[in-house]
Amino acid sequence: MSIKNDVENIKNQALTQLTKLRDETKVRLHLLSLDARKRWDELEAALLNLEQRTTQEGEKGSDVLNESIDKLRQAFADFINSQLSSGLLSNVRALATTQVHTCSAEDSLARAAELMWEHDCGVVPVTQDSRVVGLVTDRDICMATYTQGRPPAEIRVGDVMSKGVHACSPDDSVASALSQMAAKRVRRLPVIDSDGRLIGILALADVARWARSSSMPTVETALSNTLGELSKGPEQPRSMAAE
Repeated sequence: MSIKNDVENIKNQALTQLTKLRDETKVRLHLLSLDARKRWDELEAALLNLEQRTTQEGEKGSDVLNESIDKLRQAFADFINSQLSSGLLSNVRALATTQVHTCSAEDSLARAAELMWEHDCGVVPVTQDSRVVGLVTDRDICMATYTQGRPPAEIRVGDVMSKGVHACSPDDSVASALSQMAAKRVRRLPVIDSDGRLIGILALADVARWARSSSMPTVETALSNTLGELSKGPEQPRSMAAE
């Protein structure tokens, strides 16, 4: 392989890494303030310009392009640190509730309601072999008993629960979790390990309490934006398990 090809490959790899960093940050864009969004637009425009220059110039000006890529990479890193590091990059494991009470699909809604009453919660994960197979909420119980005209003791959890469960990892960032809540229009995310086993649950209320006690403006802004997305209603119609 020629030296020119080596230089070209290094330049393309650097640009690819920079593009990946851009894409990872973009999924959290809705969490940012208006000033941050303006700065983001500037950085993204600079990246697009670099991509065009790389395509047009080929091997010409490699040193100049590499220097520009390095500077823009640092600008992206500074942006992330300034906008997301104040709490939003903390791990979910620091906030999630680990004492989670569960039920099975074969349990009755009366059992699920009993757990909610005893432990003051509005949702109960449904598990099988410690793995989450669904979620049942207090709203699910109310809607099922009303629409079916039967008492909770006569209705199976498995017939009512939401099976399309959105979850997160304990190593996910708070920003990532809030982004998923906003995108999927849910207020709670089961926290599962690499084997798919339930180890906790993260609720929007957990993040709110943490933000209030820690006085972190960036997290409060993210919460406000997430609540704004949640107010639009479910992402898509759900039978009886809307969050």
